[in-house]
Amino acid sequence: MTKVNKSSLSEGRYQEYEASPVFDAMMLSYPIKSIPSFHYVAKVTKRDERALVMMNAGGELEVFDSRDNVPFIYPFAIKEETLVLDEEDGESIGYIVPGASFDLDALALDIVKSSLPLRLIRNEESTLKDEVGGVRILSDEEKAKEGSKGGIRIKGLDEE
Repeated sequence: MTKVNKSSLSEGRYQEYEASPVFDAMMLSYPIKSIPSFHYVAKVTKRDERALVMMNAGGELEVFDSRDNVPFIYPFAIKEETLVLDEEDGESIGYIVPGASFDLDALALDIVKSSLPLRLIRNEESTLKDEVGGVRILSDEEKAKEGSKGGIRIKGLDEE
């Protein structure tokens, strides 16, 4: 746990932190199953009375595949600059961490979680079925052959 006291920060002066934290199961949430490796380097300063964190993080996450819930290793590397806010602010976008100090390890994990894609897929090469729910997908060859008929065809209703 790397605690940063907000009152110790001053504008123009950077504090650098480097860590390879180990997270307990309480901090993890779906789609993350475990964290085999995690490392970050963070520079922290103050900007406009708020803490500014410049984070470089990398490692591997064991995550669940969005399609079939099978776990796989997902390598990541992110670089992000964010503000640490005491409360929701209409002008600024950042992470809300009320109080006099914040845990940089937890913030690093939150930044990584928020950068994950909406769909985690272990294999990008997935093929579509030829027919999906009454809709037929035509190849270019079939499209050219049926092109003269025109219009939308509903399987079972328009077949001759």
